[in-house]
Amino acid sequence: MFRLSKKRSKSNKERLDEIHKSYNQKKNKNDFDSIMRFAQSVLDRTSDLEGNKDSRDESKEHPLVDVVRLVGRQLQTKYITNLLYEKYESNLPSLDPEIILFNPSTDMTLDGISFEDIQIEIGQRKKISLNRDLVLPWPWKTSRIVNCFAQIGEGRRNGSWRQDFNHNVELWLPMGIGWVHGGNHSISVGIIQGEGNIIPSSVYDISKVYDYVGCDGINYFRKEDGFVISPVKNAEFAAIFEIGRMMKKNSISY
Repeated sequence: MFRLSKKRSKSNKERLDEIHKSYNQKKNKNDFDSIMRFAQSVLDRTSDLEGNKDSRDESKEHPLVDVVRLVGRQLQTKYITNLLYEKYESNLPSLDPEIILFNPSTDMTLDGISFEDIQIEIGQRKKISLNRDLVLPWPWKTSRIVNCFAQIGEGRRNGSWRQDFNHNVELWLPMGIGWVHGGNHSISVGIIQGEGNIIPSSVYDISKVYDYVGCDGINYFRKEDGFVISPVKNAEFAAIFEIGRMMKKNSISY
């Protein structure tokens, strides 16, 4: 005699997890759409004021670069201020592309082309301003940043902020994102003090990724077949990703 198996009912935790996930997706989507409307408005208004795109002064920085800085400021501040509330070490994950956006080694195409395969390293070494640009350090140890506060600055032991061998920043174009791979604590202090410039260790143009990847505010997906590369983990950076598409389309870059 066969017994019909009953479908297992979901636990309260599973139902709560689903509700939480649905809420986060909805919030991410709403925030993403709102930021994209804002960015489009800035682009449209700038075009109205400048007239024909061919007449634009390419030597002047486009306002969309400022929008990228604005959108990324919340996350930058969250990471820099986190150690105020932690006695020993940060409780935040590392501030890397695979954490905030998606894993760069993920296949962008069915035949295995990855993000890392299509980013283009360029020889131009742009100067990044800690006072203005979107630089993303991950200060992770409280004692280190305390020492940096105490020693870096005019009249302090190590003098005014300056770039040294420990500072390793990777710059992404066209958006102008500086990912910090070394010198997280001292760079954080430079940002707080509004002092210093950094020559990035490497500069990558990631524009070709837009030929293969899209984002709708909920997921990053492969355009070729709709495969979900990653759910959106941060609405602001999903928007920055798509603002980069707007910049590429309109020949705008940091």
